[in-house]
Amino acid sequence: MAAPATDLLESASSHTPVYGSPVALWNLTDEEYRAAFDGYFGRWGYRIVDVCGYEVGGQARYAAIWEPAHPPGPNTQQSYHGIPFSDYPKHFDQLKGDGYRPVRVNGYSVAGQTFFATIWEKVSRIPLWQAHHAIKLDDLYSHVSKLRGEGYDLVDLCGYPSPGLAETLCATVWEGWPGYDLSWWWIKPQVGEINYQAQFDRMPKAHWRPVRVIGFSPVSAKYRMYATIWVNADGRPWATRHGIDSRTMDNEVAQKKREGYRLVSIGGFSAGHGRDAVPAFCPIWEKREAGPVISGLVARFMQYYEVPGLSLAIAKDGRLVYAQGFGLADRTSRERVTTSTLFRIASISKTITAVAVMKLASEGKLSPIDLVFGKSGHLKDLGTPEDSRAEKIIVLHLLQHSAGGWANDEQDPMYTNPSLNQNELISWVLKNRSLDNAPGTKFAYSNFGYCVLGRVIEKATGKPYDAYVKENILAPCGITGMQIAGNTQADRRPGEAIYYGQAGENPYGTQVARMDAHGGWLATAVDLMRFAVRVDGFPTKPDILDRDLITYMTKPSGLYDSNGYASGWSTNTAGTWWHLGNLLGTEAVLVRTADGFCWAALINTRRRDPVHQNTETGLDNLMWAIRNQVDIWPPGQDL
Repeated sequence: MAAPATDLLESASSHTPVYGSPVALWNLTDEEYRAAFDGYFGRWGYRIVDVCGYEVGGQARYAAIWEPAHPPGPNTQQSYHGIPFSDYPKHFDQLKGDGYRPVRVNGYSVAGQTFFATIWEKVSRIPLWQAHHAIKLDDLYSHVSKLRGEGYDLVDLCGYPSPGLAETLCATVWEGWPGYDLSWWWIKPQVGEINYQAQFDRMPKAHWRPVRVIGFSPVSAKYRMYATIWVNADGRPWATRHGIDSRTMDNEVAQKKREGYRLVSIGGFSAGHGRDAVPAFCPIWEKREAGPVISGLVARFMQYYEVPGLSLAIAKDGRLVYAQGFGLADRTSRERVTTSTLFRIASISKTITAVAVMKLASEGKLSPIDLVFGKSGHLKDLGTPEDSRAEKIIVLHLLQHSAGGWANDEQDPMYTNPSLNQNELISWVLKNRSLDNAPGTKFAYSNFGYCVLGRVIEKATGKPYDAYVKENILAPCGITGMQIAGNTQADRRPGEAIYYGQAGENPYGTQVARMDAHGGWLATAVDLMRFAVRVDGFPTKPDILDRDLITYMTKPSGLYDSNGYASGWSTNTAGTWWHLGNLLGTEAVLVRTADGFCWAALINTRRRDPVHQNTETGLDNLMWAIRNQVDIWPPGQDL
């Protein structure tokens, strides 16, 4: 086997791989490929990003690249190989009907029979796409020119023999991004050593970067042909080869890995046909440095979701390794977003409140099992609940959204009675809103519950909620600029972004200041990193909470439908903790991973579309894409 695959196949089939590292294998038999696929894709949840089949001495061989997927999310891919040419239309129609789109369509022949290997992804962010699998080679140029003229981007291309080696056919995959100009180009299939190579050498000088290099052996011809898809260069170093053999492939991959390059496309194909066929490869490597990769991903995200401004910060092992602002904080004045721009962080405020409760618990000023209402509760002065079950609510129930009612739905108390302050609102709710369930028995995400926790903190400390948090949580983290947001644009704080609604939303029609403990804080992305690395449980930076309290805070409630929610953090079995935040005109995400990363991202708009255009999902996916695609981070600075 030419690829260094043995130990990888064993880990995929029987052991846990080192999560976070991409895996590339080539020259696999059908059995070996199935074992690798079942391990990395099926067992360990990697996503497959490249696949190709080819013929070697009359037998099928396969190559593929797997990369880490978004750990908290479901698998949104399907991948198949060995699909006979005659069965492909049915295969295509079925997956399309199930809501998937192709991202790789690779045709190959074995012993005169034609097959396909494919990768499909659940349709989400791409509103328009096309795929074609039987374009004659002579018709390819006009086919590409037509779809390019219609505004489509070519994302995959291959050439392959039709059944019985009758002629050479091509397959193409296209994406459509209305209003977005990816600025791509291609070199049409040509013989390699003369015209093609001359054109290829000119492209980097004109600031283009290859994303697909395609090789194939035309039917009834002894020469090889090559084609390339290019996009605008974004500064990332890259390297590629054309038609190299297996031994050279092995050596080149090993050398490029030592130099810090990642293999991103294999480009395997059959040089020749039948028993004379040997493997050849057109690999592409990229050096995935943080700056170019992040800038490219962010630009596409902001364009697609019509985001005015974005700020993000990333920490690794307690050090800030990347922070950058993008776009506009104010469209009218053209003020740019910087790392000092404040954004509403919405429900990430709940994480800060949960840490404050744990801090008070460590000081003996309250306990998670303390009663909240009734004669023995912290808030006994706010009235006796009409529903006697509310007298059994303890602090932990509020932290875990299991108080029994007052959910974030169309009757959310936080969006009623705008003239009342927090204490007045709580008294009104206790008198007028009964619980739906006994406390501690059911999960129901509750903004109101965290508003109540803010008042518990005030009662336990004798200080306003924000004053206690600033002095005892934020200041020890080195944070001085965070504050509670105002309600209107006239209340905009110095350095704060302006928020922009979509689909008629008004970001300035909500009582944000009253949301203090559950959704009212303003922060920079860097400030959220200063906070996160001091509650992450890692030894790289001293935490402001004892390890036992951090463990307690991040232990899931286990309640049905709580999806791993603990106390102020969502969690999963991979060791990821996170919280999302959204308000009208605002999206925010804060994440801590098991391998030492923390990150935050903030934007000044919000879009809601359950099918294609949800900025909450999009922002979360953007940050995971950054985490999984960047290989080389700056040394960072102290936080």
